[in-house]
Amino acid sequence: MSNYSKWLDKIFNCRLMSIRWRTMRTEHCHECLRTVPHFEMYDQKHCLSCAKQLGTFVRPSNKESVQRIEHEFKRVREEEIEAFNVELEARKELAERELVRRRLLPFIKRHNDAYMPGWVHADICMRLEKFAQDIENGLSPRLMITMPPRHGKSEIGSKTFPSWYLGRNPTHEVITCSYSGDLAEDFSRKCRDLLDTDKFKAAFKTRLSPDTKSVKKWMTTEGGGFTAAGVGGPITGRGAHLGIIDDPVKNREEAESEVTRQKVKDWYSSAFYTRLAPGGGVLIIQTRWHDDDLAGWLLNVFEEAKKEAEEKGEPIPEDVDQWDLVEYPAIATQDEKYRKKGEALHEERYPLPALRRIKRAMIPRDWEALYQQRPVSEDGDFFTRDMFRYYKIGELPPLEDMRLYAAADLAISTKQTADYSVFVVVGIDRKQNIWIVDLIRGRWNSLGIIDRMFEIQTKYNPELFGIETGQIELTLEPFIQKAEQERGISLRYEKLRTRGADKGTRARPIQGRMEQGKVIFPTIESTPWMSSLQNELLKFPLGANDDQVDALAWIGQMLMLFGIRNEKKPKPKKSFKDKLRKFGGGTRGRHKSGMAA
Repeated sequence: MSNYSKWLDKIFNCRLMSIRWRTMRTEHCHECLRTVPHFEMYDQKHCLSCAKQLGTFVRPSNKESVQRIEHEFKRVREEEIEAFNVELEARKELAERELVRRRLLPFIKRHNDAYMPGWVHADICMRLEKFAQDIENGLSPRLMITMPPRHGKSEIGSKTFPSWYLGRNPTHEVITCSYSGDLAEDFSRKCRDLLDTDKFKAAFKTRLSPDTKSVKKWMTTEGGGFTAAGVGGPITGRGAHLGIIDDPVKNREEAESEVTRQKVKDWYSSAFYTRLAPGGGVLIIQTRWHDDDLAGWLLNVFEEAKKEAEEKGEPIPEDVDQWDLVEYPAIATQDEKYRKKGEALHEERYPLPALRRIKRAMIPRDWEALYQQRPVSEDGDFFTRDMFRYYKIGELPPLEDMRLYAAADLAISTKQTADYSVFVVVGIDRKQNIWIVDLIRGRWNSLGIIDRMFEIQTKYNPELFGIETGQIELTLEPFIQKAEQERGISLRYEKLRTRGADKGTRARPIQGRMEQGKVIFPTIESTPWMSSLQNELLKFPLGANDDQVDALAWIGQMLMLFGIRNEKKPKPKKSFKDKLRKFGGGTRGRHKSGMAA
């Protein structure tokens, strides 16, 4: 026998011993009547010893031995794997049951195999887990989640979260309300049916009471239960450790109605809030429609109490609900923990192109409110409606009696998605009133912007043109110098610096002038661009665009920095240099401010 064959025999003998040791199977020899190990049997009737004595034993070849041992080894291995898999599945099931009792997202995925969560859903689940823990600890938590439509807020907050909560707390009561009683009952039906599934019963001890299974109100065998009602509907006589309000208003029409908003507030204060058990929590999940909706009203009450406490140097009073607000705009307005500015909220379901199509189809106000969670008061915030003064056609003083100034907020691009470039021209009379004379708004490339600037210079001849210093100004400067030489017009402009100030800070000077009634606008009826300007001012700083506000803010900055006043001064006599300048061209790139002239 070769060394290779001996080596194979040793391997097979080792395997054989392993199989013998693991299986411990025995057989009964019909000849000697002994009970011998399975591998001592030559065939089904005789052991190896009897087979040799009877002369029926034939030593198998190495190949036959290999096949026999491999076959037996394979069979034993399959049995062991099957037993291991059974044990593994049992352990996995036990681990999964423990996991779904602790975590909300695994609970949702266990009961919905097709559920495809994004980071936002994991974040919501994490916050709801803490919210539930705070209720269990009697901390009276208040959580408010604002989110765009069709992004899964109700699936988590109103359909599965209450079931998971009742699984952990079978003695607690839950009230869920929505703008429609039918919608609230749909949430109730989903929760009730989920409690009746085998998967839920395997993980939780909570059971439905056979006596009360109505979708309006059903109970658990432990005394807890679920109540569904419409906002404004009756919920008296029913308590709540967990109170949920999912979209208290249906549409824009209801949100715009002051009467409807007040009814919702009254219902919340007198009916819903009084149902809360000691230490109970309130969860509001909604899409924002109006600055003064239920969420806005509650937040305003909290912010006022917080501000008052800070002014007094005291902590927020315990009788004030301290809301934890979580806003999820459809498109990020700044860098966040899980996404960067400009990224979509749930890319898998609503990628950026889809969101842009939705935005294009909606009016800006609805987009900002519903998808960006930025409702703006109709009366304004930073600039309020009572700050506006208007002049009618014919009431504008003669331009030659005022000192004219211009300012620009520039964005070099012709793309429809780019920011606007805005030019504003104002006149200052002898009483230091600022008259808004003209405004031009559009999207242009560098040459288009230069054309607009020289059109304004030719038409109004402003004493000073304010332009923000930076990359855009550096880009335009060579074009300005070339245009001056070609057109023979001197453009007197001042480079304005932001000095690190944000938009709100830069707009403070013009805001102060408006508060004093010193800024006078044309009426909306007489000027086509006034409606857009007024809307942007009223929405600032939460509006979709702020280009017109920025341009007007530069006017305020110029007045503050240069102390511009309308003081009558003698006209200078024309010199020989003035005549040469008239026939010879511009200032060849030399620019001075109006104050330096």
